[in-house]
Amino acid sequence: MCRLFGFRSAVLSRAHRSLIAAENALADQARAHPHGWGIGYFQAGEAYVVKSEAAAADCSAFRRAADRLASNALIAHVRRATVGEVGPLNTHPFRNGRWLFAHNGTLHGFEQIEPLLLAATPEALRSRRLGATDTEAFFCYLLGIMAERGVDPEGLGAVPAAAVGESVRHAMAEVNRWAGLVGAEPPIVNFLLTNGHAFFAHRHGRELFFATQKHFCRDAETCQEPNKPCLLAVRPHERVNHLLVASERIGDEDIWEEVPEDTLLALGDDFRFERFSTA
Repeated sequence: MCRLFGFRSAVLSRAHRSLIAAENALADQARAHPHGWGIGYFQAGEAYVVKSEAAAADCSAFRRAADRLASNALIAHVRRATVGEVGPLNTHPFRNGRWLFAHNGTLHGFEQIEPLLLAATPEALRSRRLGATDTEAFFCYLLGIMAERGVDPEGLGAVPAAAVGESVRHAMAEVNRWAGLVGAEPPIVNFLLTNGHAFFAHRHGRELFFATQKHFCRDAETCQEPNKPCLLAVRPHERVNHLLVASERIGDEDIWEEVPEDTLLALGDDFRFERFSTA
């Protein structure tokens, strides 16, 4: 499978510690996931992706990117290929407009499911698929469902969290149904999705962890967040100032919690933290 890491932060943040320096950083995890890496990030409201088919654990370009990038929203991914050959077109994250998407999992029986999934995807989105992965196909399909519920597939405008929750619930019901039709194992669908403002993380079939609170913060003295709700012992109800999500717990600063199975985490542009069941 693969490994994910991502964040949405109220202040401009760097990912060097989580990607490179911390205990169990993503670069360490990449030793078992050597089939490429990608980092998606936002600057001045626009989405950018840098990626390579090289193994992140030993890639100088990965380290340079991790050292230099600062953003309010970021998704990083290291790949262990299951569907689609190793190469840049099949390396996550995938982008459509301002949306970035990365996946840890597999749509089992994809050769049989692929025609059903593509047939349910609008042509305008289906035609943007460049690679051969189940991930990119599912991303286009999910954007089509979101569009039916009023969420712009280019990532523009407001993004109602409840509409995304309904879209993911519908998508999961369909891919589970298709797996049953072709006699395949249930899909594994952990993913991160963001347009730089709204941020979503989904768990289905594999462990996933999140953090909004910290044991301590090495950057507290220089952090521009005035109230620092992340340092409260209990997560505030009205607002958090960041959300981290990872396939495995990283480092010693953050208070990691396990995402419940069949749950979508949502952080809106107002930094209100919500959870939706997708079962």
